[in-house]
Amino acid sequence: MPTCLSMCLILLTSLVSVAQADEGVTNFKVKRDVSNVTYHVVHKLHKVHGVSKSVDGRVRMQAGGPTQVAIRVPIESFDSDNVNRDAHMKEVTEAARYPYVEVKAVADGIAMPATFPTTVQKSWKAQVSVHGITQTMDIPVTVTFQAADRVVATTQFDVSFDAFKIERPSLMFVKVDDAIKLEASLTFSP
Repeated sequence: MPTCLSMCLILLTSLVSVAQADEGVTNFKVKRDVSNVTYHVVHKLHKVHGVSKSVDGRVRMQAGGPTQVAIRVPIESFDSDNVNRDAHMKEVTEAARYPYVEVKAVADGIAMPATFPTTVQKSWKAQVSVHGITQTMDIPVTVTFQAADRVVATTQFDVSFDAFKIERPSLMFVKVDDAIKLEASLTFSP
C-alpha cells in the first residue's frame, strides 16, 4: 500500500513533467469585458453595424513554434440596436442551425517580446467558418504586447454573403452589398 510520502512524490513528479512539457508555451484567453467583434453591412439606403461582446477565444504561443488562435462568437450575440434587423440576420444566417462564427488561425514568428509595448503586424492563415461553410483566408492582424499579461489583437477583413451561401438581407427589394466587413479588437490575458 503506498505511503503518503510516496503518493506526494508521484504527484510532484507528475507536476514537474507537465511543467516541463509546457515549458516555452504561453496560453492566453480572451478578456470578454474589453473585447468585441463588429460587422458592417452596406445597403444603398443605409449602413448597418452589429457588435458582439460575447467573444470566446484562446491563443497558444510556443517558443520556436507556431502561434495558434481559436475564436468563437455566437451569431445571436450581435446587436445592431434594431431587434427586427437582428432577427432577420439570425434568420438568413440560420443561427439556430449554425450558431457560431469561428476563426482558427496559425502564424509563425510571433513570440513574447523582451520589452513592452511591442507591436507586430502579420498576415495569419485562417479557417473562417460561417453558416456551416469553412473558407481559408489570409487575415491581417496587428498584435500589441502591452505587458507580459496583456496582449491586444486587432484585425479588419471582408467576408462574402455569397461565398458562405447566406441569402443577402434586403430592404425595399434591394439586397445589401455582398461584402461583410468584420472588425475585431480582442484583449488576451494568461
